[in-house]
Amino acid sequence: MDFSSREIKILNILLEGPSTSKKIAKSMNISPRTVLRELPIISKKLKDYNIILKTKTGSGIFLIGKESDIDRLKQYISSTSPTRKLSPKERQQLIILSLLQEKEPQKLLNFANEYQVTEATISYDLDACEQIFEKYNLELMRRPGLGVWIEGTEKGIRQLVTDLFYKNFDENQLINILKDKLPAQKGKSNSDSLILSDEIKGRLLKLVDADLIKQIERALEAILGELEFPLADSAYIGLIVHVALAIERLKSGEQIQLEGDILSALKESDEFNIAKQLSTILESDTGIAIPEEEMGYITMYLLGAKFRNLPAANDFFVLDNFEVADISREILAYVSDKLGEDLTSDMIAIEGLILHLKPAISRLRLGMDIRNPLLKQLEEKYKDLMKIADESASILEKKYGFTVPRSEVGYIAMHIGAALERKRYNKVPVILACASGIGSARMLASRLHKELPQINIIDIVSFLDLNKAIKKYPYVDTIITTIPFESDEFNVIQVSPFLDETEAEILRSHIKMSEKGFPPTIIMPSDNKGSQSQDYKNEVILSLIQDFVLRENISVKDKQDLFNQFKRWLREDVTDASVDEAIKDLKTREASIGCAIPGKSISILHARTKGVKKPFFGVYRLKKPILMRDMDGESENVTTVLVMLLPVDPSLEALDLMGRISIALIEDTHWTETIKTGSGTDVIQGLVKITR
Repeated sequence: MDFSSREIKILNILLEGPSTSKKIAKSMNISPRTVLRELPIISKKLKDYNIILKTKTGSGIFLIGKESDIDRLKQYISSTSPTRKLSPKERQQLIILSLLQEKEPQKLLNFANEYQVTEATISYDLDACEQIFEKYNLELMRRPGLGVWIEGTEKGIRQLVTDLFYKNFDENQLINILKDKLPAQKGKSNSDSLILSDEIKGRLLKLVDADLIKQIERALEAILGELEFPLADSAYIGLIVHVALAIERLKSGEQIQLEGDILSALKESDEFNIAKQLSTILESDTGIAIPEEEMGYITMYLLGAKFRNLPAANDFFVLDNFEVADISREILAYVSDKLGEDLTSDMIAIEGLILHLKPAISRLRLGMDIRNPLLKQLEEKYKDLMKIADESASILEKKYGFTVPRSEVGYIAMHIGAALERKRYNKVPVILACASGIGSARMLASRLHKELPQINIIDIVSFLDLNKAIKKYPYVDTIITTIPFESDEFNVIQVSPFLDETEAEILRSHIKMSEKGFPPTIIMPSDNKGSQSQDYKNEVILSLIQDFVLRENISVKDKQDLFNQFKRWLREDVTDASVDEAIKDLKTREASIGCAIPGKSISILHARTKGVKKPFFGVYRLKKPILMRDMDGESENVTTVLVMLLPVDPSLEALDLMGRISIALIEDTHWTETIKTGSGTDVIQGLVKITR
């Protein structure tokens, strides 16, 4: 188990002989309390070396173990490379964590010594930290000669700690770490916004005791059966983090406050009774008294999960549809006035805002958190839109008296952006159809977006779902397909998945003749379904990761031999599969149109099939290449085969994720190389990155 830089400094002192917390603290320019908090963590890690950390009155702190084990520890510490220079953002996060952990003022000199920079640099860091604290209504106090510390509400502190968790660990990493399904991966990220310093991660994880996590999980197992809605993995992990942080803060004597009228309203809900049962179990297990205000915050979290899972779960602080419709129209009227474009007659925008704002207002009135995973992207790429949305949010603030967070402003901006797109562009609507709707159609869609920006791909479907799509979009009269079929009612244009220049010209000619006014349905390229869709997507990603299979050094003679081998592998690799059914559908799909990607030596065998009950993704690498037909109808030497299986009626999230996997093989060379040569861990990390 790895030691942090601070832990290594403490161990170096103890390896020289017994010491006291005061002496260690003085040597390291930290407080004795900080030393005492580090010791239990060090003690746990020393178990890997069969060494005991002993504290004895009169003797101080010392190490007990065999000489060989002590030498092994010394060898490890001496071989540990010097701490790399931290980036300003990493240093600032560590400073924030130190200020959150320590109640007494911290000296700038201590920070400067610890991070090997000047006091002036630390002062600049504190300026940056101050801006972060302000977002949570926390104040950074600076007193010359005394030091720096933070003051503010307990709610603000907890929200900041929670956000730090989600900034440094995505939901899948939290699931893996807290549920021990996969080891935490170091040094790699699935998002450029994540700060992945081991020091920061270690410091964050120290905020939550591992034994406490187990106690909370046991308590949750006892009461979650009473919930009337399913709790997604991401919501379950979020609840564990929420409760664990609450109990850790209670241990330190910090208690959250909740307005009396809100608490009274919460106590009337069924979820409060569940929160109370959970608190009773935890009080018994931990010996920590949990007040009603804390039960209220647990209730709010459960209600938040309920809002995400049940479309009709808005019975708490019920809002009339007419009330929300008036607010939606008022927001659009304000935006229309500012932009000089009338959006008030856009029924799609009004309905979208009503569906979004109804649960959002309920959550904000309860003081609940609203997360928006696209916020950074929106703030970077759509600054003007965010400014207008921020101004329009004052309508909600004046009416209900709460502050609208940036995450919610982002969602409003997305609805406004979608309305603007519909207002400004009249693109020719088309339906894109192929055998399965998973692989080749998604690749074709990517090409079409680049080559023909004047078309609007309304839907990407399999032939099984084409009739449904036609009924759903009666104004569409053009179907682009990878499989030949004829129709007297529609303009059917057949192209290859890679859309050569001749086919593109044919399409351009057709589109030019067809351009006219259409009911536009363009939306911003983002997930505007909110947290419910995000939860479903996370569940699919987690399922793909858990069931992911990588097989290497496979010997097969030809394509037929490959399918024969798949019969055996799928029985081992896919849970509850009807293998014969799945193989039959894979063969049919491959026979109808080639599945190999030209020039990539990769084949994507994919199908919707009754043979599986949930999505499956596997990578199979061959010792020697075999010939397979590619998507242009030519022969391709294939060394790597991807197998992607979906149920016959998959969720939109599953279809989208499988499509992204396929598209990335064309647009992302790193992903292509990872599929060909990367380890299982590399593939999983790449999968998470491209599906975010």
